[in-house]
Amino acid sequence: MSKNIFNITLFFVLVVTLCSCSKKPDTIFTNGKIYTMDNNNTLVEAVAVKDGKIIETGNTKTITEKYSGANNVDLKGAVVIPGLIDANGSLIEFSENLNYVNLYYVRNLNDLKIALSERVKTLKAGEILGGIGLIEGFLSEQEQDRLNKYFLDSISSNNGIYLVNFDASLAFVNSKLMSTLAIDDKTQVKGEGEIVKNDKGELMGIFVDDATDIVKEKLPEISHEERVTQVGKGVKELLKYGITEVHDRSIGEGGLEVFKELIDKGNFPIRMYGILTGDDKLFEDYLKKGIEVNYKDKLTVRSVCLDYDGGFDIQDAAMKDDYKEDPKRKIPYSDEFVIEKIFKQAIEKNFQFSVKTVGDRAFNSSLNAIEKILKDKNPKDHRTILSSVEFTDPADVNRLKELKIIPSVNPEKTLLDMTVIPQLINPDVSKKSGLWNSMQKSSGYILTGSEFPYNQINPFIQMYYLVSRQLVDTNIVFAGQEQKLSLLEALKSYTLYPAFAGFEESVKGSIEKDKFCDMVVISNDIFNSDVKKLLDTKVLMTIINGKVVYDSRTIAN
Repeated sequence: MSKNIFNITLFFVLVVTLCSCSKKPDTIFTNGKIYTMDNNNTLVEAVAVKDGKIIETGNTKTITEKYSGANNVDLKGAVVIPGLIDANGSLIEFSENLNYVNLYYVRNLNDLKIALSERVKTLKAGEILGGIGLIEGFLSEQEQDRLNKYFLDSISSNNGIYLVNFDASLAFVNSKLMSTLAIDDKTQVKGEGEIVKNDKGELMGIFVDDATDIVKEKLPEISHEERVTQVGKGVKELLKYGITEVHDRSIGEGGLEVFKELIDKGNFPIRMYGILTGDDKLFEDYLKKGIEVNYKDKLTVRSVCLDYDGGFDIQDAAMKDDYKEDPKRKIPYSDEFVIEKIFKQAIEKNFQFSVKTVGDRAFNSSLNAIEKILKDKNPKDHRTILSSVEFTDPADVNRLKELKIIPSVNPEKTLLDMTVIPQLINPDVSKKSGLWNSMQKSSGYILTGSEFPYNQINPFIQMYYLVSRQLVDTNIVFAGQEQKLSLLEALKSYTLYPAFAGFEESVKGSIEKDKFCDMVVISNDIFNSDVKKLLDTKVLMTIINGKVVYDSRTIAN
């Protein structure tokens, strides 16, 4: 063989070898029942991953033989779904509340007393005991009357106690905390709300609506260092629920600093889609410098939001029908002129736009304002979102397709509000509530935003609400059963659809070649079992960028 021929042969051997090595995966996941959520929801057994992205899917035998010697994670027959994306949550608030007792499952005062008494034992004198997520509607009327400072004083007189209900419209505190925060009968409420007093004018430790801000604002501020530590813990908690990304509407400047610091240190495994507030200085700053996409593959800031209205249960939702009690017609937080202004600014700087619209009047007015700007500016790919949607007219639902608007819903909050419709407003309004199926068909998309920490964070429970239209632990059958979603659509509302809403559909939302390997290993085959199995479905593993970032079995051991 001549020297030239030898060199050419050697060259091709090296090229083939290098190409072969370049395709060798870092990890293969085998022996799973993997729902890819591609166009056909194909089932595969194995996934090969390199540099955080999927390079191949298939059966275990083929993948194992092709990539022998690669790091092999045996899924042992477990069910796998794509990484879950919560389309509306607050990581900062969730993290700061980790030290608080979760009161979501409290069903009576005895439950409450046990939960608080156990935590008091772990505190030093003077430390504050907090609790969040209380659904006071589960308590009897007699128990609701007893939930005041005297009840909380019986639990502790040495520690301040601060409880917040599930939507933060009520706060309950004991005498110690009121004394510590210098709250007395001369304390004034700014805005709407009240500090409840008895017939003798004595404070009862109950704060309603805007009055809750009095307690919140007087609580000791958390330092930047403490916030970084807490958010680090909060991220790890999210992994236990299979959440791989959050669309956060409440980040603020301090939040961005915390996220970037954790990202820089390699202590932020999830992804964050940051949503700025339209009337905030931070949005003004970003208008000058433009959107921020994929900061170290973890953080994107390219969306801005407004709140048109607020909670229905506290009569803050802008409804077409009058409420039964004053104020019968709610003045919204924003109006069409503000929406038009912020939406114009967003379009001009390539920002996505989102509006919170709980009531049917809010939904209609926001659509009208958005339609006007869309006709004027004609953006190519705006992906505008109406979030926290609860009440809608069918005629307005049909406009979603034409305007290419994406609806985002909180199924738990919708069902809870349906229970109080007869007390607050014309009962016929229930026909406009939770039109999930109609919205999905019209838009082509629907997002689930749990609005944690003030609502149930567990995605499988939220999916249960979407497919059953029934609250946990109740036998109430709500109107509009035809508005339930299929399980496939419910899962898409946590995977493919929010990936699209975040302009990430090419890299997230399904388990396919060239996408990030974000997967969740779960305890039940949710596609082949009763819908109630969603309620006890556990996350066994959370995998982000092809790395196991949470393993319940390791923790259990």
